[in-house]
Amino acid sequence: MPDRLFNKYRAAIEVLQSGRDVLVEGLANEILEQGEDLIEGGFLFNEFLETQGTRLHFLGLLVSQLEQSAEMLEEAHIPPPPPPPKASPKRRPRAKAKKLEQQTPKKGSTDEH
Repeated sequence: MPDRLFNKYRAAIEVLQSGRDVLVEGLANEILEQGEDLIEGGFLFNEFLETQGTRLHFLGLLVSQLEQSAEMLEEAHIPPPPPPPKASPKRRPRAKAKKLEQQTPKKGSTDEH
């Protein structure tokens, strides 16, 4: 297979995924630091979900859009499949036709079981 062309969309996805790892690590630390306040629910919990959840949601949307663009670029560089080989006309062997005729009982045959 020839060398794959550089796909800037895939490279961008890798950057965002590295950033996501840093973001999630920070979120885990923040959750542990604010654990008691978040367990109580209420305003702090909802605010945390709105701000951090929105960030993660938008990050997911960005990765999804880049993934679509990456796939489209890759599909555009895939050569089309070769055409199927031309099929030669098939001929029926005569021996089978004669064999079937021999196996079929003829009208008026006395060879009944």
